[in-house]
Parts: sequence; structure tokens; C-alpha cells
Amino acid sequence: MNVLQTVLTVFLAMLGNATVLAVVGYLAKSFLERLMIRDMKVFESELKAKTDAQIERLRNEMTRNVESYKVQLRKSEVFFQRELDAASAFASLFQSIEPRYNHPDMDWYDACDQIAILFDNIENELREFAIKHAAVLTDGENDLLDEATGIAGQWKFHALPGQVAPQANEKADELYNKVKALKHQLMERVRAQSSD
Repeated sequence: MNVLQTVLTVFLAMLGNATVLAVVGYLAKSFLERLMIRDMKVFESELKAKTDAQIERLRNEMTRNVESYKVQLRKSEVFFQRELDAASAFASLFQSIEPRYNHPDMDWYDACDQIAILFDNIENELREFAIKHAAVLTDGENDLLDEATGIAGQWKFHALPGQVAPQANEKADELYNKVKALKHQLMERVRAQSSD
């Protein structure tokens, strides 16, 4: 019985150890699962906080960009309106400069005489236009305007009704070509912007 008792004791000891190991294993597994669940919740919470912060930062950045774009668009609209006003005003001014047919045999030389006789009025109209619209003109457009104004101012004393000097007639042709080119540039710029 000694052997049987020893075997039984060993068997019960092993069974007890296995039970203890099983209980310890179960408790360890349960403890580790709770730790993992807790760590997972902490990780999810931190991740959500970071993600929410990034979303808010991106939302604010997009809002700033949209507002900046709106301001830029409003400025562009105002500037385009001023350019349109300038082009319209200059088209009207050009019509006042363009000579009218006075007789059936009128040629370009006669037309330039008419322009030359109006140099004083043309100079005043060009200066008035520059005062109102020079800010929206390009450098090239302002140069044309200044050159045309200079011609009218310089040569107005050489053109009186019935007495237009040949050089004043030539300068009238030059002035006409400059204001025609300026009108064309202004109109083209407005058309190009309105078709975009």
C-alpha cells in the first residue's frame, strides 16, 4: 500500500498543481485581458482626441483659406468693375475724338485737321480720364495715355479752325492711333477677363 499511497499522493499533488496552474492561468488571462481592454480604451481615447484636434485644425485652416479666397474674389470683382468702367469711359471718349464726316469728299487728312482743331478739348478729356482711371491701367496703357495727352497739349497751339499746320495734322494722326490702340487694349483686357 505504500506504493499505491505514494502514487496516489504524487497523483493528487500533480492534480493539485495542475489545478493551481489552471486557476493561475485563468486569473492571469483575465488580468491580461482587462489590461488590454483598459490600454485599448486609453489608446482609442488618445487617438480620438488627436484625430479630433487634427480635424479641427484642418477645418479652421480651410475656413481661413475660404475666407481669404472670398476677400480676394471680392477685390478682383471690384477691380474688374473699375477696369470695365475705365474701358467704357474710354470707348465713349474715343467716340468724341473720332472725326465725323463733314462733306462727301472728306479724306483722312481732313479728318486729322478736325482732330487737331480739338487738341485742347482732347487734352482736357484725356487728363480727366487719367485722373479717374489711371490706377487700373497697365504701365503700357498709361504710357499711351500720357503720350496722347502730351501730343494734344504740345500741338494745340498749332491748330486753329482753318489754320492747321501740316505737323499738327501728322500729330493728330499719331494721337488718333495711340488712343485707338489704348481703346483696343482696354477692351481686349476686359473681354479676356469676362471670358475666363
